[in-house]
Amino acid sequence: MKQVKRIIVGIDIFSGSNNVLKRALMVAKQNKAELFLIHAVQTPWFSVPSYFGGKEIAIDIEGITKKIEKKIKALNKDDKVPYSILVREGDADDILRYEAKLLKADMIVIGANTKNKKKFLGTTAEKVAHQSHLPVLIVKNSVKDPYQKIVAPTDFQVQSKQSILFAKTIFPAAKVNAVHSSEVIYVEGPYTVVGRDFVQYNEVAKACAEKDLKDLMKDLSVDKGKIIDGEANSKKALLKYIDKGSYDLVVVGSRGTAGFKALLGSVASSILRETPTDVLVYVP
Repeated sequence: MKQVKRIIVGIDIFSGSNNVLKRALMVAKQNKAELFLIHAVQTPWFSVPSYFGGKEIAIDIEGITKKIEKKIKALNKDDKVPYSILVREGDADDILRYEAKLLKADMIVIGANTKNKKKFLGTTAEKVAHQSHLPVLIVKNSVKDPYQKIVAPTDFQVQSKQSILFAKTIFPAAKVNAVHSSEVIYVEGPYTVVGRDFVQYNEVAKACAEKDLKDLMKDLSVDKGKIIDGEANSKKALLKYIDKGSYDLVVVGSRGTAGFKALLGSVASSILRETPTDVLVYVP
């Protein structure tokens, strides 16, 4: 499993919270990594084409840099994590992905960036998570300690196994709970297929899932494992299980990449948007 040594951190200087910086510093300290703090300034459209008569707006790069420097120095005075500060003009999601590739980064850390209390994920964070070619850690909560309780939904495929291994590598002190939602088939009414024993099918499917989970826990040295009854909606069952478990972090794996776009499955996308817990999206 590749080590994390270069971390891109998306910074919003207008946010009153330092949670993204605090979490990035913790991850960097645990992995002896270097941070690249990036603030993207979106240039107003009316200032760009001067031939329309708009006045060019000067970006105070030096002032923004000093503000970030002040924050990082206050938080980093004990650990002395190495860092660089970059201020760029453009859309935040494009800038973060471009700089991540240019700097040969191993991971991106970003805040949820939402001001709506009923919404757990902002537009920028969602775009970065869906389009990044790197693992993305989305910080949604206040930061006090390193992650201790991690839940990893799994379908037993390669991507979910890799996501668990990655989480264990960068958060070695955390306990991981692998969970699989077994979707049950319910068939009744006038269109039920004669001769099909769906009760027996469900029992066999659950037994296979339990064996797969046992093998996964052994192969990956996972602390805990759980098969939950997904009934007719595995996404809803998983979200309910995650919310009740008081976990620090949810780890999900992407299904692969197409160009630079990570194709998250529908379950992973729902977890990303709907859980209030921090989320790590692993991209192989």
